[in-house]
Amino acid sequence: MSWGMSWDEFWFKSLDRLHDYWQANQYDVERRNQELWMQGIYIHAAIASCFDTKKKAKYPDKPYRITEMTDAEREVENQRKVDKLRDFLNRHKQSWDTKHKGADLIDSRKH
Repeated sequence: MSWGMSWDEFWFKSLDRLHDYWQANQYDVERRNQELWMQGIYIHAAIASCFDTKKKAKYPDKPYRITEMTDAEREVENQRKVDKLRDFLNRHKQSWDTKHKGADLIDSRKH
């Protein structure tokens, strides 16, 4: 009866329904377990952000995603990652060019 099945259903209906109630209970237990696990992640992030003296641990700005992305969302995320990588590589190239600009002139005079 702890699975949600009434006494009337248990005694007077098909026992096949007992499996359905058991299965539904298993899903509820798993869902609750996932909720508590996620709560632990948030608590961990909160405590870490409070006690981190180097300020590297930050509490998340928005909730963690627990559902899968749609194809459109995945495409937007992939494009964002490509743009971020492109910006990083461009900054790295500019830094490299700035540091080695004089070296290129010296090397060209040697030949």
